[in-house]
Amino acid sequence: MEIVTDPSRYDVDWLQLAGLLETAGLGQRDPQVLQRVYQHSQFCYWGYLDGRMIATAHAISDMTSVAYLADVALHPDFQGRGLGRQLMDRVMQDLAPLGKVFIYSVPDKLEFYKKYHFRELTTGMVYADSAALERLQHNGYVR
Repeated sequence: MEIVTDPSRYDVDWLQLAGLLETAGLGQRDPQVLQRVYQHSQFCYWGYLDGRMIATAHAISDMTSVAYLADVALHPDFQGRGLGRQLMDRVMQDLAPLGKVFIYSVPDKLEFYKKYHFRELTTGMVYADSAALERLQHNGYVR
């Protein structure tokens, strides 16, 4: 898999990215909103195999001491081949030097992130509007 950090290399197809995130279990996304999200992220990653986008991640950071990693996804058809590890190795190469990286994970991927020394927080909290909070509760993200 080729991991690209420059969106002009493949001219990102935002509709395809929205489909990837939905297929990977991260919910439905508006392609235009996704484009703005990635444009405002300091770190962006797209994984391509034979010209097809199969992986992604992005992060925001103060560029000094902390980053928030989001939307880490690998198409389910390509899981179990070491490609998720390849993506995370590349991501952590950039983010680990900052010192702290936060992520909230789909519940069934917690063990995967623990391989990268992520630990569960005991004091983490989230603010969300009522509809978003309901989705988070329904999907097992919050108590």
